[in-house]
Amino acid sequence: MEFTEGTLKIPPLNLEDVTESFFRNLMVFKQFNYYFDSYIIDYIALLHFLINTPEDVEMLVERGIIENWLANNEEVSNIFNSMFKQIKLADSNFYYSTLCQKLNEYYYTPWRRQRAMLKQKYFNHPWAIISFIYATVLLLLTIIQVICCVTSNVQNSSGSHLFL
Repeated sequence: MEFTEGTLKIPPLNLEDVTESFFRNLMVFKQFNYYFDSYIIDYIALLHFLINTPEDVEMLVERGIIENWLANNEEVSNIFNSMFKQIKLADSNFYYSTLCQKLNEYYYTPWRRQRAMLKQKYFNHPWAIISFIYATVLLLLTIIQVICCVTSNVQNSSGSHLFL
């Protein structure tokens, strides 16, 4: 896994009926035999941190990161959410700590958070974007019309004198 220029690259993962038991057995084996060399457990933990809801799974499926052969996306999120209830991570040597640090630095940049919030809250539909562009163009045309009207009135009033 790597994070560059705002993109997190994750290798694809196939999830089948035996995946949960395979992951659990692998985690137990690594925890008891290779506790300080736990990059496999750390990989599963990172997926656990990324997957909280079925919508998270859906996004990963759409991007080709997860190939889901289970019943539905909720089952995948339940697997990853329940995986670490009895497993202790070695905090001192988390294999993906620099990756998590880069992700957090990127996420907590104020303008990126504001942009993401605007996109998620207000521009989540193509019609919202189109109506915003339409309103902006309409506002600019109105401002141009006002400026033209004012400048033509100023030129007319300075060039002509009325005598009564």
